[in-house]
Amino acid sequence: MPDTFLRSAPTSLLPIRPRRLWLPAALAWATFGTMAALVFGRGRVPFDDPLLLALHRHATPALDRLAVFFTIVGNTGPMIAAGVLTTAALAYLGRRRAAWLFALGVGGSMLLTQVIKHVATRARPDLWPSLRPEHTFSFPSGHAMDTAALAAALFFVLPRHRRVWALAPLFALGVGWARMYLGVHYPSDVLAGWSSAVGWVLLVQLGASRAIGR
Repeated sequence: MPDTFLRSAPTSLLPIRPRRLWLPAALAWATFGTMAALVFGRGRVPFDDPLLLALHRHATPALDRLAVFFTIVGNTGPMIAAGVLTTAALAYLGRRRAAWLFALGVGGSMLLTQVIKHVATRARPDLWPSLRPEHTFSFPSGHAMDTAALAAALFFVLPRHRRVWALAPLFALGVGWARMYLGVHYPSDVLAGWSSAVGWVLLVQLGASRAIGR
């Protein structure tokens, strides 16, 4: 990764004022809390099955291949590799605070995923045989959570690179779609993954800004 790409950051810790992050953080956690309440309270969310079946009705071989591609690239291994390489590059370029916050944002979100999964213990959807079946717990989607955390953390590492702002969230959206299309996650799993990942990264950034008295 070119030096100029990772070096181009503002001198302040956050690219936007910290107080402006409280509202999106609250909205993210409210969204996660709503999904969790529905899952824990009812076991099923009203829009889950209809949306999955609607996606399945429009399945094609080309979309099958695209969904499998997104799933492979968005898997835990590639996401860990991307996180480690980005953290190492930031540290090498002297941006150690950014490196720590990036690692805490992405790595912490990955750990949080596993904690929530083992608390919720939600079974996977079984509406049709999947092309890539999964056998671990379903809520929240680890793929959705990992890619959303990476996208959110990159926003703070590369605040001036608008292409990254667009491509990273689009990739996270594509991975979330793929997990639903393949029938291995409910929409509520994916929405919970996205929202909790973004909420976690925002809390990390807010905590860091308070620690240095901003």
